[in-house]
Amino acid sequence: MSDTALKCPQCSSQRLYKDGLRYLANGETIQRLLCRNCGYRFSQTNCSRSDKFQHVQKVHTLILNSPDALASNCQGSCEALSGAPSARKAVQTLVEVESRSGEAQREGTTETIDVKGKVLEFLWHLKKQGCSEATLENYGCVLTTFIKRGVNILNPDDVKEYLGRAPVKNITKNTFVYVYQSFLKYLGLKWEMPSFQIEEVIPFIPMELEIDALIAGSGKKLATFLQLLKETGARTGEATRLKWTDIDFERNVVRIPAEKGSKPRIMPISQKLSIMLKTLPRKNERIFPTRNSLSVCFFHRRKSLAKKLANPRLLQIHFHTFRHWKGTMEYHRTKDVVHVKEILGHRDINSTMLYISIENAIFSNPSTEEYHVKTAKNVEDACKLIEVGFEYVTDVDGFKIFRKRK
Repeated sequence: MSDTALKCPQCSSQRLYKDGLRYLANGETIQRLLCRNCGYRFSQTNCSRSDKFQHVQKVHTLILNSPDALASNCQGSCEALSGAPSARKAVQTLVEVESRSGEAQREGTTETIDVKGKVLEFLWHLKKQGCSEATLENYGCVLTTFIKRGVNILNPDDVKEYLGRAPVKNITKNTFVYVYQSFLKYLGLKWEMPSFQIEEVIPFIPMELEIDALIAGSGKKLATFLQLLKETGARTGEATRLKWTDIDFERNVVRIPAEKGSKPRIMPISQKLSIMLKTLPRKNERIFPTRNSLSVCFFHRRKSLAKKLANPRLLQIHFHTFRHWKGTMEYHRTKDVVHVKEILGHRDINSTMLYISIENAIFSNPSTEEYHVKTAKNVEDACKLIEVGFEYVTDVDGFKIFRKRK
């Protein structure tokens, strides 16, 4: 950034990206920024400390669907920094659409306002039904995508026509259909649901060296997040929902909350990850920022490292790839599909069976396997090697031989 005085409000880093502009209703623009270190997104502001304090006080009196509440609760605002209630975050994407809608927004047409009002009412209805904030955010993002693409979401035929030509995978289209079906049900409307055939895809399983390269090349907060995914195999949503109270630093274990029908579980973590977590600032109840913030920062770092290391395979690694890697490696280590099922929190063992075929394909040729080899003279050395993933092989001349796959 050209302005070196700017700092990330989350980690105080000055390594910032410009992340577009926010257009306000009064015609003004605000620079959006993204921290390259922790992935936090915020707006450049010149308001005084006293103004911020007054703004924080105001949020406690705002109702959920108040326009003032929505406009002031985007990530990086004063409320977000203060730890104010976050129930309104699920609909912040709709506020961004409203502020960026160009001439249609400035004209204030009745049709545009009515559509957005229906979406807000629908999200508020889901909130009262007990849906999680992650669900509200996902539903809001889908409906917002339709609106930004110029689709009339009150016309099922218009939505169906857009889904037919949308440049996304069929599995994503089916997700859109499911969300839109819920929206129509709320409105009391019906439609003939389209169905898109999903082609099964074998997930990409990177080498551990490639995963470690991404972790080593990332900022402190993103690196910690990726290390957590590597060691636990947690879903992205499960990891971003973690609170500081879910970490037991005395026993080096983490409680992973359930998501998408999975089972909650308690997982051990390494001393390395424990130290990485302790170095993070504790400014909020949750350990990590939102999934979207982490994703944007991750994509920047992944692209940069793939070019720097001349390894385009890195571009195939996503957050969920860490989960696939964990499941494959755990089955290879234990040959116990029930153990892998418990590690990943699957309720249906059929979801776990995928990793058997992947493991068999990857490790069917023993000649292609490469290992790191270490020796241990005593019990203490052996314990340290086991803690970092080495497995015992044999004894030679009074030394214990351990190995770990590269």
